[in-house]
Amino acid sequence: MNKEMSNKIHLLGVILAGGQSRRLGGNDKFLITLGKRRIIDHIVDRLGPQVDKIILNANRLDLDIRLEVVPDILDYGGQAGPMIGLFSALKYAKSHSYKKIVTVSADAPFIPDNFVERLMRHSSNSVVVAKSNGHVHSTHAVWDVSLLNDLDKALKMGERKMMSWIKSQKAVEIEWSIDPDPFFNINTAEDLENAKKLAERFKFL
Repeated sequence: MNKEMSNKIHLLGVILAGGQSRRLGGNDKFLITLGKRRIIDHIVDRLGPQVDKIILNANRLDLDIRLEVVPDILDYGGQAGPMIGLFSALKYAKSHSYKKIVTVSADAPFIPDNFVERLMRHSSNSVVVAKSNGHVHSTHAVWDVSLLNDLDKALKMGERKMMSWIKSQKAVEIEWSIDPDPFFNINTAEDLENAKKLAERFKFL
């Protein structure tokens, strides 16, 4: 990470997996092998140099992984999902004296090397989110920990749509106009096959 770009702000990286209940091949998506390693290993390798620490937001504590696992705080009707994962991560960050966090999805292994640097150029904003091919990636963003109260209120009012809440926060959108799409995410068996082809283009294996 370019420390000058971040104004020496200590950044907590968060891989959001807590709200993902779908399975591919009987495994959590982030544990699927892509090339010679698991998807989560690729994400850690790409995000690690850009932040000070990485945690995994997941609701399993039996994972074979060298990351601190932070489960969802299920105080909102026992529901999970990306907004609950974000709230849990922000709560953790506040208790560990972080001012900002960077989130990425656990099923998107091609995070760009300049992901954090570009978002942090706009660090005066409370939410800065990545965009590519006209699509806003709501789980790939930089968040100010001061958002905790607003997020808590939104969750208590029943809001569960991340994009709706992001818009209410006047998020800044930062576009990547490159091919392949660095925010490609894996949801289906077909996506996984496409990811393998992308991995070759990214020289990823």
